[in-house]
Amino acid sequence: MKKYLLAAAATFLCSFAAVSSSSAQSALFIYNDGSGTPNAGTYTAGSSFSFTINIAFTPGGNISNLEGLSYWFQQTSPAGSPFNFAITLRDVTGSPFTDLQSNLTYPQNLSPSNPQDLGALLPSGQSALGAGTYLVATITVSIDANAAPGSYTISNTFSGGKTSVITDSAGHTFAIPEADYFITVVPVPEPATWTAGGLILAGLLFTQRRRISRLRRTAN
Repeated sequence: MKKYLLAAAATFLCSFAAVSSSSAQSALFIYNDGSGTPNAGTYTAGSSFSFTINIAFTPGGNISNLEGLSYWFQQTSPAGSPFNFAITLRDVTGSPFTDLQSNLTYPQNLSPSNPQDLGALLPSGQSALGAGTYLVATITVSIDANAAPGSYTISNTFSGGKTSVITDSAGHTFAIPEADYFITVVPVPEPATWTAGGLILAGLLFTQRRRISRLRRTAN
């Protein structure tokens, strides 16, 4: 039954909204792709990228600890289709949350949100966590080969029936606020190296041919 706790609790988020806004608890997603600005990157269409998700948690109000979480991703900007992103891997190596909510099938297309719960719970018998920052997972995202150059934003879901939430050991939930990852898609660069290499090769062949021609004339 524990496995399905968050899915059931998520439907009651509205009843906790007033409590959440007036209490001290917090649960914030922190993204880091390991290069430059942690929550932003520039990529070519057809490529993939990965970033870690950490959660910074502080108990308070009716949330006494951190037992697990339930979350999805969505394309928030630009609004509407085409939806150019898909989750191709969720890796929980190094995370305390290893009792997975869903055994995912891939790709998980963001159209606008991915269909299956990405979250997890602490293993059975492990004590709930107190205040701190914890690794949730590493997510890999692919970009459609036909994605137009421009600026895009993906984020955890933060409203509606698939609102991302945490839960404590008593089953109380708290909605995770919006956290954005910013993507700049750029055109695939022209193969300048190959062009330059081709010119060099053509020049060498031309020089070689002239040398051979000169030798033939000398021999005659």
